[in-house]
Amino acid sequence: MTQVSEMGRDKRVGPSYIAGFAGVGAAIYYMFLFLPGVPVIGLPQIRMDIGASLAPLLGLVLGPYIGGLAVFAGNLIKSLTPPNPYGMPFILCAPLSALGAGMLVVKKWKMPMAILVAVLIASMFTPPFYPVTSYWYVYLLAFFDKIVAVVITPIAIKMIDSRKSSYRYIALYLAFFIAREMDKAFGNLVFSLPSIYSGLFGITDVAIVRGLFTIAPLFYVVQYILEAVIGFAIAIPTVKALLRAPAISEILYIKNLKSFK
Repeated sequence: MTQVSEMGRDKRVGPSYIAGFAGVGAAIYYMFLFLPGVPVIGLPQIRMDIGASLAPLLGLVLGPYIGGLAVFAGNLIKSLTPPNPYGMPFILCAPLSALGAGMLVVKKWKMPMAILVAVLIASMFTPPFYPVTSYWYVYLLAFFDKIVAVVITPIAIKMIDSRKSSYRYIALYLAFFIAREMDKAFGNLVFSLPSIYSGLFGITDVAIVRGLFTIAPLFYVVQYILEAVIGFAIAIPTVKALLRAPAISEILYIKNLKSFK
């Protein structure tokens, strides 16, 4: 694995290049968000954007910070044109997946792991899950796939440097899956706040919120897995194509993925 460096740290890359690539990334991600979305059960005001499954790709190409910033900018523009108050609370979800993917593929696992664990712990103390000793089944249904993401993180990190290309590709898929779970976990935390489910969405009965968290996994787990497959399937040819263009890849974060060339 080559030495890790964020795009902006490379001495050959000036601020104008960083701004330019971030702007292009934001524009590309903004276009992704026009792909058809999936309705959210019980919340007709919002849809889950399939295009968000490609947010980790920007983390791979531009790095965790520049890629995350690009995704945030794309999300912000989409939420403001036209203004969508229901989407604004979740604006940080997809940038987290870009951050996570960009770090995981270069074995910087501590921050993504810390964020995911912190979200899991914080969620325990929100009304739909508190006390967790009484509503453990609701919490488990809402977060079991996120807990799986925490468990498989060390496996992905161990496999990313494997001499076997098949293991490296599996690790890349796992990185996409874990990154998307960071997005979903943070979204669950945001929705479990009274100011969101009651103040914004008008659901005054917390029992209804628990019901939504109980039913949703039955429909969405397969979608989460497929989202990671879609992102992975697009990432592989994109990574290979960029690595074959050294004039571009050498000034991008993606140069750290030369083992996938």
